[in-house]
Parts: sequence; C-alpha cells; structure tokens
Amino acid sequence: MKRPLEASAEGRGRVVGITDGVFAIALTLIVLEIRVPAHEAVHSERELLAAIAALAPRFLTYALSFLTLTIFWFGQQAQHGLIARSDRRLATLNLCFLAFIALLPFSTDLLADFLEFRTAVAVYWLNLLMLGVTLFASWRYAEKNGFVAEAVDAETKRMVYLRIVKAQILWAFGAALSLISPLLSVGFILVVQLVYAAAPRSSLLRKVVG
Repeated sequence: MKRPLEASAEGRGRVVGITDGVFAIALTLIVLEIRVPAHEAVHSERELLAAIAALAPRFLTYALSFLTLTIFWFGQQAQHGLIARSDRRLATLNLCFLAFIALLPFSTDLLADFLEFRTAVAVYWLNLLMLGVTLFASWRYAEKNGFVAEAVDAETKRMVYLRIVKAQILWAFGAALSLISPLLSVGFILVVQLVYAAAPRSSLLRKVVG
C-alpha cells in the first residue's frame, strides 16, 4: 500500500488531468469577457461598427492571454513529459501554478478595462511572474527529488530552467515599459508571446527566448 506522500506514476497522471481541465476553463473564461454590444444601444451600421471598435482593448487582451495560456500549457506539458513520477508535494506545487492560471481571466479583464493604467499592467505582470515562479519551483522540486525521467540529460534540465528565467526577464522588461506607456508595455509582451507561441527556428531568436 502506497503512503500519501509516496511518489508514483499514477499521481503524475492525476496532475496532468486536472491541469488540462483548469486550462480549458481559463481559456473559456477569457473569451466570455468579450460581450456582444447591447442591441438597444445600436441603431445603425455606424453605431454597430463603433461598438465593435470599442471592444478593441478586449480583443487585444484576449489575444494576449490566449497566447499566455497556450505558452504555459505547452510549458507545463513539456515538464510533465520529462517527469516520471509525482508525490503530494509536487502535486501541491502544481496546484499553486493552476491557481494563478485560474486568476488570469481576472487580470485579463482588469487590463482590458484599465489599459491606460500602469497598475493594471503591473497586476497582469505579477500574474505572469507567479506563474513562472510556481513552474520553476515545480521543476526544481521534481529534479531535486529524483522524479525526472532517467533519460533526461543535464542539458535538457538546464534548458528548462533557462527558458523560464528568460521569459520572466522579457516580461519584466515589458512591464517596465509601462513607465513610458502602458499600451507599449502590452504591445511588447504580446510580441514576446507571439514569438514563444511560434517557436521560431531562427538561432538568434532561440538564443533570446531559450
């Protein structure tokens, strides 16, 4: 009989299952914040076009967060592919990570409503920061406790750390740009997300993003 804290492949499977579920819910919630204009407020084609144009900040933040969720889902799945076993502590770290995934619809909504405010950018960046911190902590715990698959070499382990750290540096720089312009900050972070999502083959870009 396995003890509650004993590592097992079954435990890893349960973590993967709940991860996919939380990501699916978060992806659904961020699009629900884009609401169709009220019919009673629209009386002409021009007014409808104006109402749709007014939703631009929400479409921008939706694209930003969709890419963010995509990147972190791929990152989490990559880690799960390298980890052979999980115990209760590692599962708890993963749940902490998922708590910040679940928070992303809120920080996205806040950013959409207050796109011109640095505080909204800072809250969104803090969400990204905590996602990175918990993902890093999960990988470190798994590596230090021998849960990583035996076939994973030292270079691969190093690259996992490096990719997380580089992403956080780029996002921190993007958040700092809000001191110049919050919109510039969001634009920079969006470009970074596009680069990560596109998985570029360029050696220069791969050096920058990991």
